[in-house]
Amino acid sequence: MKERNSVNGKLTLLAIIGDPIAQVRAPLMINAAMEERHIPDTLMVPLHVAPGNVQQAIEGLKAVQNFAGAIITMPHKKEVMRLLDSTSTAAARCSACNVIRRDRHGKIHGTMLDGEGFVASLLERDIAVGQKKIYLAGTGGAGTAIAHALAAYQVAELVIYNRTVSRAEALIRELSFFYPQVQFRLGNDKPAEVDIAINATSVGMGEVQELPFSLMALNPPTVVCDIIIFPETTALLAAAQQRNLCIHSGRAMLAAQITLMLEFMLHGKKA
Repeated sequence: MKERNSVNGKLTLLAIIGDPIAQVRAPLMINAAMEERHIPDTLMVPLHVAPGNVQQAIEGLKAVQNFAGAIITMPHKKEVMRLLDSTSTAAARCSACNVIRRDRHGKIHGTMLDGEGFVASLLERDIAVGQKKIYLAGTGGAGTAIAHALAAYQVAELVIYNRTVSRAEALIRELSFFYPQVQFRLGNDKPAEVDIAINATSVGMGEVQELPFSLMALNPPTVVCDIIIFPETTALLAAAQQRNLCIHSGRAMLAAQITLMLEFMLHGKKA
């Protein structure tokens, strides 16, 4: 990415809000994308906001007139919902938000692009999801969004696993209401006979070497996906490569979301 050679009073500010924040790669990727697209006087920066301080952060950003929007990352995707002035259907169904936009009146609007971005990243690699059997670990904000997006693309079966079983059961009930044509099933940490296996938990972030689920019963051509961005090759993806399984990284998911995020934050286009 080229260095910004001027920062002046015309600057439009974008942000990514999370905790921790040191590992995020979104500012590098989005600033590079804006350079490539010749979007002038706009910069994304990381904001480290601890749990419990999200309300103060959002209230402050409402008053910043050159603030246009932000990516919301872990662990704030659900907490931020109660602070928004409006939400998209995707965010409302997921009860989580990963992108916000400030309008000229200081109102904050939110949407959820994790699911649409994830599916788009698979389709860009010609990895089909329609009528496939898919395993998903994690029912947080991103996991819920991915589950909704996969169901909307009419997968044949979605097997959902979460360490807190009641959360997986609740998500299955919710999905069954919106997508009665899809088969949903409660899973465990040992997926088998699936076309795609997805980690939508935080297990594997940073230096963590723990695996979110077992790969022992998975064989080619199963695709193993991880939504974690740092490291790009997580312990799960490294283990999948050792088993000659195709892998799909969180970096690919973020890259697919960038266009959608910029359109929402800068132009107010809904997902």
